[in-house]
Amino acid sequence: MTSNSTRYILRETLNSMKRNPGLSIASVLTVMVSLVILGFSVFFLANASNMAKSFESQLEIAAFVQISTTPKELEGLKTQIQGMDGVASVTVVSKDQALTDFGKTMGGSQSNILADLGGTNPFPDKLTVKATDPQKVIALADTVSALPGVDKVRYGQGFVDKLLSFTQWLRWIGLGVVAAFSIAAIVLISINVKMNVFSRRREIQIMKLVGASNSFVRWPFLIEGMVLGLVGGAIAAGIVGMGYNWITIYVQSSLTFLPVVQNGILFRQVCVGLLLAGMAMGAIGSGFSLQKFLKT
Repeated sequence: MTSNSTRYILRETLNSMKRNPGLSIASVLTVMVSLVILGFSVFFLANASNMAKSFESQLEIAAFVQISTTPKELEGLKTQIQGMDGVASVTVVSKDQALTDFGKTMGGSQSNILADLGGTNPFPDKLTVKATDPQKVIALADTVSALPGVDKVRYGQGFVDKLLSFTQWLRWIGLGVVAAFSIAAIVLISINVKMNVFSRRREIQIMKLVGASNSFVRWPFLIEGMVLGLVGGAIAAGIVGMGYNWITIYVQSSLTFLPVVQNGILFRQVCVGLLLAGMAMGAIGSGFSLQKFLKT
């Protein structure tokens, strides 16, 4: 492509946007609205996954050992469980520690609680086991319960199944939201670009009649689509960035129990992604919409 052709293409791109300000603004707004929805849906997916991980990280197995178990046997049991596949950590909670923790929840001291219990500590030693994968909690609990010296195992039977099912659905819902709004964004942009190209079909036909090549006709539209997409993506990135920042501050001050994703890298990736997505959508939409007019 010569320098004259490049100048002509750039000049035609600028003139086209000046001649059709209404369609140019409509294209920018379409890209902006589509990408704003898409950007927020990406953050929704990130927070849904983060919430699921937060719930799953709290799952643990409480293995209560038999009263007759000696400290040496307790350590051996801990070592045995640590060597199992799928075990992230094993923590020993002695009967004295359990009594102290119980006293704190009841608002009294260990000595007072012990006196109220008749001078006998009823709590057994306990091993708190965390799994590397929440999906392995049930199977791991069954394996631990079968070990010699383990009296009983508790891991929230019944609740764990429901929690894992809920977190799985949470992830699928997040993916579904992103997919749905991605498709909606592509459809909206495609319709708008087709309207833009259709309004200029006579211009394209005249250029073809005087011998212009397909690439010569296509480039002004592609560059125009990329510029308009970039502008729409930049506005969308600003709206999504400021909007998500406001939502984060509000949730942290009003709904402190909800975990919110605050990842600077993810934030920058989403904003840059919106800019690139805007350019790509504008260029691809223009390219596809031109096909029927460029057929010879």
